[in-house]
Amino acid sequence: MLDRREFQLQARIETEVLQTWIEARWIIPRGTSDQAGAEPSFSEADLARARLIRDLRDDLGVNDESVATILDLIDQIHGLRRSLGGLLRAVRTQPEAVQRQIAAILREADPPSGDEGGRSGS
Repeated sequence: MLDRREFQLQARIETEVLQTWIEARWIIPRGTSDQAGAEPSFSEADLARARLIRDLRDDLGVNDESVATILDLIDQIHGLRRSLGGLLRAVRTQPEAVQRQIAAILREADPPSGDEGGRSGS
């Protein structure tokens, strides 16, 4: 975990910028809501997110509304990955015959891209 000063140095952002991002809930440090007066701490994931935000805004010229949308989509993708990981773990606990049935159903529901009849052109 990183303290505020180290986080800002590594993310290469000013105090005001970090405060704005925290208020926008783009970055959510630990230790700010559970203890009054507690110094916030930041994870490596927070640092990666801050670097992404900085790159989107500074290097790519993405506006704040679009940054919020991009972050929301990324959060949704991570949530879906967690859900799929849980589903995969649950399927792996099933008997092999059930696992084969599930795999067959998935193959039928999602045929290879060449078998879709040109969906991308519609």
